[in-house]
Amino acid sequence: MQKKLALISLDGCGVYNLGHMPFLSSLIDEGAFAVVDSIFPTLTDLVHTSVMTGVYPGEHGVVENGYYDRLADKKINFYDYEVAFNPHRVIKAPTIVDILRSRGVGSASVSGYTMPPFSGTNVRIFPPFFSDDKLYRQHGRDWRKDIWVGQSALYLYEECRPELLLVHFASIDGMQHDHGPLSEGALKAVETVDAMLEKLWERLKEEYAFIIFADHGQEEVHTWVNLKTYLRKYGIEVLRISSGGGVHVYLKDPNQSEEAYEVLRKAPGVRHVFFREDLPHLNTPHSGELIVSAKPGYWFCSHRMCKGIKGVSHWVRGMHGSINEQVVKVPLVLWGFGDVDLEEASLMDIAPTVLDFFRIEKPGNMVGRSLIKG
Repeated sequence: MQKKLALISLDGCGVYNLGHMPFLSSLIDEGAFAVVDSIFPTLTDLVHTSVMTGVYPGEHGVVENGYYDRLADKKINFYDYEVAFNPHRVIKAPTIVDILRSRGVGSASVSGYTMPPFSGTNVRIFPPFFSDDKLYRQHGRDWRKDIWVGQSALYLYEECRPELLLVHFASIDGMQHDHGPLSEGALKAVETVDAMLEKLWERLKEEYAFIIFADHGQEEVHTWVNLKTYLRKYGIEVLRISSGGGVHVYLKDPNQSEEAYEVLRKAPGVRHVFFREDLPHLNTPHSGELIVSAKPGYWFCSHRMCKGIKGVSHWVRGMHGSINEQVVKVPLVLWGFGDVDLEEASLMDIAPTVLDFFRIEKPGNMVGRSLIKG
């Protein structure tokens, strides 16, 4: 078994993309592979923080892309400059990076987004910070960014030879949002990421084992729904509702939870409504009183562009966050480990597996198990 490890995230890469990734498919044939369920709401920051801490959002505190602070009436944005460099302002649990550093294991990381769970490494390459949304959409989320990510990862290897290399490819997610899953634009990103994976593997394979995973897939959407406007129609006011296919509903009057539950069950585009107490992994004051998952083809919008109750989603073509099958089913690939056990594997097993690889016992609060046999 190799002595170093590359942990690679393919943001937004649901299993439906594997048929368009010849290199990753060949790696799957050589290694070990499982289709696993993501974590609801299937959002980048929630899932990556869970993967990197080995604990659920109720413990690490990241219940969406950041979280909403009720007392300050403020969304804590995971992509803020200060959070990127000081991740434990938001993440309330140690990451595997923290644990490995304390044991002298050197690590390096690069990501397509700021990705606070990847911070704290000995060496960190951050993506550009875009203050202009138009510029970001033109240059910050397409397939070219992942050429930069791949080249930066190769630089980290050549320059630093880290024992743990963390790599986060982001363009599949961005291009699916803009053009829809399996669109021409999305498949260009899929092709690019597969090519960069091959370059990394060819250069690192003699020294590194690989764990490759996705945080969520996406599904094509045609309609947005403004749940805040819908609830107001029935006399229910909210402090905030997040955006996406799976959202938190923060009620102005929590005593209206039962009423809001019944109203939301009949809302357009709603497939599931949960009280946060019904979802143990989200049962924390950071969560809304209610968590809602969308039907296929729908997403929940809180943007000022979403006036009225629902409308045509012409500027967003793909979405995630829900627990619909195309979104929730993701690949988990291990290569270079020898004997592994992927029966009933989950994304929560990644952190214990990384620690076991470096012969470090997992903390008692970690949810999953090591996938390495023996």
